[in-house]
Amino acid sequence: MEVKKDENSFLQNMKHENNQKTKEEEEENEILKKRILSHPLYGLLLHSHLSCLKVCSGDFDSPEIMNTVDGLALTKLSLHSDSPLEATTSELDQFMEAYCWTLRELKEAMEKPLIETHRFMDAVYNQLNDIVLSSSPP
Repeated sequence: MEVKKDENSFLQNMKHENNQKTKEEEEENEILKKRILSHPLYGLLLHSHLSCLKVCSGDFDSPEIMNTVDGLALTKLSLHSDSPLEATTSELDQFMEAYCWTLRELKEAMEKPLIETHRFMDAVYNQLNDIVLSSSPP
């Protein structure tokens, strides 16, 4: 009987410790989120992310995407335009810079085949136009 009480108290202590750790982790996550949102590069990060989404959608002229990119990203950029971009040394600074750079590289990598495809299609269209115009009687 005493073993069960010890076992129950041990389990209760473990649950309490787990709950405490979970609360601490949630608080740390919230602090980190606030640090990220207030970081000077957050606007650029958001803009880069939305630019990637714009390329992925394939609809470059989509009003929804353009409004999102122009509205949100530029608003975020303007929020931090007063803060100087200093030499960065913290892990968060390094992460934000690397993430922005990676998103920029990803966007360029995704755009390259699309640009090549558009150029090819334009060339084919021009050739077809030339054929149609040259074969039509005057």
